Amino acid sequence: MADVGIVMPVYKQDLNYLELALNSVLKQDYQNFYFVIVSDGAPPEVNNKITELTAGDNRVYFIIKEKNEGVSKALNTGFDFLMKFVEIKYLTWVSSDNIYFQNFIEKLREALVNGPEEIGLVYSSFRHIDHDGKHILNEDLIAFRKFQEKPKESLLDLCYIGTSFMYKKIYASKTDGYFMEPVEDYEYWLRLTDHCDIKYVPTELMDYRVASPHSISAQLQSSVYQHRRWRYTFNLAKQQTRNRRNIPFEVTIVFPVQQLSEITVSQYEHVLNQSYSNYKFLVIDLSPRGKVSQTLKQISDPRVAFFDLPNKSMADAIELGIELADTPYTLLFKELCLPVALDSLALLVDVHHQLLKEFQHNEIASTFFIDSFPNITSPKSFKTNAGSIGFSRAYNQSNIILNQLYNTNSLKKLNTRSN
Repeated sequence: MADVGIVMPVYKQDLNYLELALNSVLKQDYQNFYFVIVSDGAPPEVNNKITELTAGDNRVYFIIKEKNEGVSKALNTGFDFLMKFVEIKYLTWVSSDNIYFQNFIEKLREALVNGPEEIGLVYSSFRHIDHDGKHILNEDLIAFRKFQEKPKESLLDLCYIGTSFMYKKIYASKTDGYFMEPVEDYEYWLRLTDHCDIKYVPTELMDYRVASPHSISAQLQSSVYQHRRWRYTFNLAKQQTRNRRNIPFEVTIVFPVQQLSEITVSQYEHVLNQSYSNYKFLVIDLSPRGKVSQTLKQISDPRVAFFDLPNKSMADAIELGIELADTPYTLLFKELCLPVALDSLALLVDVHHQLLKEFQHNEIASTFFIDSFPNITSPKSFKTNAGSIGFSRAYNQSNIILNQLYNTNSLKKLNTRSN
C-alpha cells in the first residue's frame, strides 16, 4: 500500500534534465508511493515527454493545467489531490531538474517512521552539480553541510533545510498550502514547524542542479529587482513567524541620513542583506524634502520604518532614535559601519551574548569592530571571520559613539548624562 505522496511541478524544462529527474523518482528502491506530476502550463514537448516516460505506471497521476500560475499553485494542486488518499502518511516534492538517489524516499521515510511522534519534518544533505552534471565542491558548500544540523528555532535566521526533505501528512493537514513565492518552501517550513519538530539525516540523498536555466534560483540572480523581491519575501516570512510566536525584536538599528548617495543605498541594502534578521530598522531622514525616504521606500522591507526630520541635525536624529529604541540592543548606524561579511551584525550580537556569561547585563555598554576604532582599548577581543570585536564597559564610556552595538539601557543612561 502506498504511504508516500510525491509532487513534481513542471513548467519549462530542458527535456534531458526532465528525463533524468523523472527516472530517478520512478526507479526508487522504495516503490510504495503515488507520484503526482503537475504541468503548470508547460509547452507540448514537455507534456509529451512526461507522457512518454510515465505511460502505464499506475503510481503516476498527470495533471495538466493549461495556464501557468506559478510553483505555489502547482504544488497546492498536487498536494490537494494527494491529501484525499487516506493511506498516505508522508509527503515530499521534487524538482524537474534535480536527480534523486535510489534511496532518497527510503531513507527519509525511515527517519520519519522510526523517529519520535513530534518529528514532523526530516531533511538530508545533498550534492551540488552543474549544468553538465559534474559535481561542485567548494568551501562554502562544505561549510553549509557542517551547519545543516540545527534546531528548528535557527530556521528564523537561515534556511538550511535545502531540497531533500519529507514531512508527515498529519502536520501538513494543520498547515495551509504553499503561497509566498519565491520563498514558498522556506515560508512553508516556518509554518509547518509551528506544529512539529525537525530532524537532520546526515547523508547525501540527491543531486541539486545549480543555476539550471529554468530554475527559480537562476531567475533570482537575473536582476536587482528579482533579488530585492526575494529578500523582501524572505524577511517577511521570518517576521510573520516571529509575530505568530510572540518573539520580540532584539535590536534597533538607527540610521540617520542627511543626503542621498549611492553609498547610502548600498549601505542600507547591506544591512537588509545581513544574515541576522531580528531587528527593526529606523531610517531618520534629515534631507530637506524627504528625498532619502522617497528613494529607500522603493527598496521595501517589513522591518523598516521611516521618520522625517527635515533640516534637523544629526544630534536630533540620534536623540529620536534613542528615544524610540525599545529592544535589548541598539546600533547607531552610520555609513560604512559594518564589514562586508553578511554575518557582521550577528557577530556583534553574539559577542554581547557571550559577555553575559562573564558580566551583568548593565555592565556592558557596547560591542564594536576593533579595526573601526583603533584608538579605543578593549578589555578583551573576540576573533571572528569579519574582524576582531571588542567591547566597552558601561562605566568607561562618557559619550555616545556611532557604529557600536549598545546595550540599550546603557545607551539611554549615557544619553541622559550627555544631556
